[in-house]
Amino acid sequence: MRRGMVIVPVLLVILLSVGVGVAAYNAGENHGEQTATSQIQSAQANGQEVQVVHVVGEDGHWFPGFFLFPFFLIGIFFLIGGIFRAGRWKGHHGGPGPWNDEGRQRFEERAREWHRREHGDGGNAPPAPTTAA
Repeated sequence: MRRGMVIVPVLLVILLSVGVGVAAYNAGENHGEQTATSQIQSAQANGQEVQVVHVVGEDGHWFPGFFLFPFFLIGIFFLIGGIFRAGRWKGHHGGPGPWNDEGRQRFEERAREWHRREHGDGGNAPPAPTTAA
């Protein structure tokens, strides 16, 4: 339930961002065309000769890289995360690593040895508390 409450707004924000980006691109393209046209017209009105070298057609084809790039980026993050979390997919079969049975026994041995060194072997009992007379 909580995941759905997060995923839906995130998708809406992504779609809104894409829409704003496309609108801004189109507005910039239209502005550029208008500016170029006005410069050409003013140059011709002043008697200058104008030569248009290249005209971009209005065919409107484009590569969908703007839409594919975020999916590619997210896929890379999932791939890297999957590599680091590969142990979780194997299950709990005591595979190699420091926390299989052998590693756990070595840790407990070292912990017991450290505990004996810190507190002694039990031969040095603390003195009994004295009472006031």
